[in-house]
Amino acid sequence: MRNSAKSHINLVKYMRREDVFLAQWLEKEKEKFSRACRILYEKGLVSGVGGNLCVRAGEIYLLTPTGYSLRDIETDNISVVDENMKLIEGQPPTKDALVHMEVLKKRTDVAISCHVHGAYIIAAGSLLYPGDNSIPPITPGFVYFAYPLPMLPFLVPGSNELKTSVVEILSKGEIKALLLQNHGLITLGESYSEAINIAEEVEEAAHIYLLTHGKARHLTDSEIEKIKSL
Repeated sequence: MRNSAKSHINLVKYMRREDVFLAQWLEKEKEKFSRACRILYEKGLVSGVGGNLCVRAGEIYLLTPTGYSLRDIETDNISVVDENMKLIEGQPPTKDALVHMEVLKKRTDVAISCHVHGAYIIAAGSLLYPGDNSIPPITPGFVYFAYPLPMLPFLVPGSNELKTSVVEILSKGEIKALLLQNHGLITLGESYSEAINIAEEVEEAAHIYLLTHGKARHLTDSEIEKIKSL
């Protein structure tokens, strides 16, 4: 057993019942978080130390730590912060922490903010033009989950300009995905599954767009309306 696990067990022995409950709850939240990180990595939606994840859990936030690959996220290195971004435990959070937290504070309908660097997403985003509607309506899944998909023009990662622009767009209640030109994608969800599903649908649509050289048949307005009503 790891020393960190032993210390956690010893600590629990001397905690009040309600504190023990909170500690157990947090440990479960961290397990779910680390599992979601591994899924994103295994799906090829991130590579190296790129991409990050944030969840609002009650009055605290769990975030990927800065400088870590999502393949290496474990319960003992997850960054846990309060609403003022004060570190409660774990490693210092990703440099995108403020972006994720500001969005989640404004969007009470979602709990997850996910940033990925899928290769097809970045490739399509480098070919298309910024605006309210980037990747065309190619597949029913993409249309249902993420269409129309707005795209920001390229802004330097970690800059105040990027943070301000992302928060402004994703504060709008109906939007759950935002493409970042030459950079990646941010998705939102009520659950890890929803946020990851949206990212996968966008990656697939971007892949198809590239395979067909942008010439794939677009779903009609009538078809889009029917899909959206499902």
